[in-house]
Amino acid sequence: MTDIRFEGDIIHLEGLVVRATANDLILDAAARRRTNTPFRRALVHDFDDGLTLNWDHDYPGGVSVNACKQISGFDNRDWLIVRSRIHQQFGTDFMLDGGADRRGRIFGSLRRNPFRRALVHGFGDTLVLNWDRDYTGGVVVNGRVTMPDGAVVAGQDVAATLTSLQGQVTALTTELTAATAAIADLTARVTALESEVTP
Repeated sequence: MTDIRFEGDIIHLEGLVVRATANDLILDAAARRRTNTPFRRALVHDFDDGLTLNWDHDYPGGVSVNACKQISGFDNRDWLIVRSRIHQQFGTDFMLDGGADRRGRIFGSLRRNPFRRALVHGFGDTLVLNWDRDYTGGVVVNGRVTMPDGAVVAGQDVAATLTSLQGQVTALTTELTAATAAIADLTARVTALESEVTP
């Protein structure tokens, strides 16, 4: 059953489907406008046979989506493009999960951990990669890594350790130089002694 009812300021459309054979759906409340541009095209059946929200940025306040459950990428979920100077996420975990075909194996069976937490805002305001070793293959970094404030590995300050090792290498070099000189001196003395013994 279909019906159109007028209830004060509300138009009530009743039916299983509301079909509009039009290009644009415009929602325009004059009292809420910030600019005087002519259109407020909320939904547009665009030229690529797609559905575009806020066509041509008609709504200067942008689009907010509350309680979004899922976003599937274009072309059979294969590609999703997000253009933004800053991407802000209010949450503690960022997961990247390529599915069972990319998950590592432990003792011949798939790890049962359902999570793949790539980045986690950890306790103590830390940023943690591969939280709880969710990625059984570990973390690989391709390309140069720069750490201006230093690095700590297994509880040891890397810069301090390198400085200590450099000092040890310098000391060993000095000792090796002295040992080489001593060996040369001993070799010369042995040669001299051999020449004295020779009839």
